[in-house]
Amino acid sequence: MKKFLLSVISIFTVIATLVPTVFAVSEQAPEWQDLLLTEEEFNAILANNTIHSVDDNTRATGLISAYAIAISKSGTNTLNIAGKTTGTADVVKSGFKEVVVQRRVNSSSSWTDYVTYKDIYIDQIGYVLSKSLTVTTGYQYRVTCIHYAKKNIFSVQKIDNVSNIIQF
Repeated sequence: MKKFLLSVISIFTVIATLVPTVFAVSEQAPEWQDLLLTEEEFNAILANNTIHSVDDNTRATGLISAYAIAISKSGTNTLNIAGKTTGTADVVKSGFKEVVVQRRVNSSSSWTDYVTYKDIYIDQIGYVLSKSLTVTTGYQYRVTCIHYAKKNIFSVQKIDNVSNIIQF
């Protein structure tokens, strides 16, 4: 009888731990899509935020000559992301170490990470990012990122940046 009760208790314990997992509802992170833009459309999105050059950045180590990140709204729930990292002539890899889409309910609430993309590089002097993302309405959105440029294993530059804010 003792073994039977122990078995029943063990089974209930296993079921009790599985139930929250089986019925847990979570919002799945959206996938971003490539956004085909003309140069004019790309620059129009970037015009929503500051385009930085080396002169604006006192922390520059000389590898990144210009950088920008900005967002725009398309339709009722599409967030367009435009960014660029431009390196100097001796850069062999450039892009973004991290791109984080953040959201908040209103200006008095804190930003929370909505979706994060890491290690977006190309083996060239510059990288242009143009993506779209379907988002949930009722939030403000922004993008934070880390621009990245590499000359060699010992010479790397990273610059943090934050986009403008869009309300959906």
